[in-house]
Amino acid sequence: MLTRWAVALAILIASGGSAAAQAMCGDPPLAPVLPSAAEVRQKTPAEAAAARHSAFLDIKRWQGELKSYRDCLNATTSTDNRDMGEMQRSDKPDKDKIAKMQAEITTTSHAYDASVDQEEKVVNEFHAAQVAYCERTDVDRASCPKN
Repeated sequence: MLTRWAVALAILIASGGSAAAQAMCGDPPLAPVLPSAAEVRQKTPAEAAAARHSAFLDIKRWQGELKSYRDCLNATTSTDNRDMGEMQRSDKPDKDKIAKMQAEITTTSHAYDASVDQEEKVVNEFHAAQVAYCERTDVDRASCPKN
């Protein structure tokens, strides 16, 4: 029974198509919700420190999920490039299948780039909250960057 599932999975992977990539990699992980700089300024010192630490942990967890997601996208692109190259070298290349693989590679590349853009946005939000925390005089700034 397990062998049948493995064969079915191998056929699904080999069939290509953006639906297969979506099924394999899924949606990108959801970005954490971070406190804004204004919210950090309004919190008590203990609440601000806890929010900053919690945001840091949420980002690290999320970045781990992003790595897995991107690894899947990279593997999908590598497989499509390999399969497309084999098709192009065949005696009668199937232009429709090649075009479909090229479209999937483009879609996967856009998904990868979008995840990088989202990560940059989240890290910038965290940096703004961290700056707001470190500008306070009523908190322990030992973990703040030295100016």
